[in-house]
Amino acid sequence: MMRKLLCLVALVATVSGYCGKREFRNIEVLMRPPPVVEVIVGESVSIVCSAHGHNMNDPLVYWVKGVGPDYTKKGKALPGTSIGKSVFSIEEVEAEDIDSYKCVIEDCCGEPKIEIAFELVVPDDTCKDVYGVGNVVYGATWLQKLADAVKDCKSKGMELALPKNAIENALLLHDMMVSFNTHPNANKFSRENWLWLGAHDNNWEGIWQTSKKDEFLTFTNWDRKQPDNKITDADHFPSDTQNVAGIHRGSGRWDDSYMHFKRAYVCLCPEREDVAPIAAVDAQ
Repeated sequence: MMRKLLCLVALVATVSGYCGKREFRNIEVLMRPPPVVEVIVGESVSIVCSAHGHNMNDPLVYWVKGVGPDYTKKGKALPGTSIGKSVFSIEEVEAEDIDSYKCVIEDCCGEPKIEIAFELVVPDDTCKDVYGVGNVVYGATWLQKLADAVKDCKSKGMELALPKNAIENALLLHDMMVSFNTHPNANKFSRENWLWLGAHDNNWEGIWQTSKKDEFLTFTNWDRKQPDNKITDADHFPSDTQNVAGIHRGSGRWDDSYMHFKRAYVCLCPEREDVAPIAAVDAQ
């Protein structure tokens, strides 16, 4: 309603030339949020989003929070709509502010909206027990390729998690749930049921290997009737069968999945003598 009123006010104020001919009008984005903004809890953050209308009035600019890790959720519009320029500002960042956002640029002439998404994140503090998850840190990022997940974990001195026995599987399941509750960066993934594991059968169908060194698996925890190499997914590509493994956040059981699915993942820290292990099995 407020945005409609602003459009009406702008129209009344500048009736002449408000919406020029469609072929001559366009919106120029002047300042856009960066894809990732790293902040410290307790400190301030300020981000500018601005745009100019050519042969039309300057567009409305506002912010939306909680658009999901793949930016497809509707989210919640934050208070305040400006004309031409808006500043996203938090005086003291709190854990609940760590989320997915987007700047929305919307004109009053019927042109398509421009949406610029970004992530507000805290430092991962890789392999430090800052968020209460011991020596297994949830380092999730929403990626579309398993190879990118392997690469991202490696860049942090970690590896894509793959339990080697039932105890490690229980530990991983425990740490995932703890991370959803304590790691600010993991909150946006807290409703996702499946996470990638570091295993695949890309080389030979039904022969599962590690993503790290292509070693044959010595432990699996497949769910009932899995893996099934299902190929009836409507969005699957001709060359894409279910050839990567995932773990269910509730049961800890595994499933085979399509590589084109967007899923979070867990980066596993190397074993460290100075970090006490988590009694995950006792917690179950």
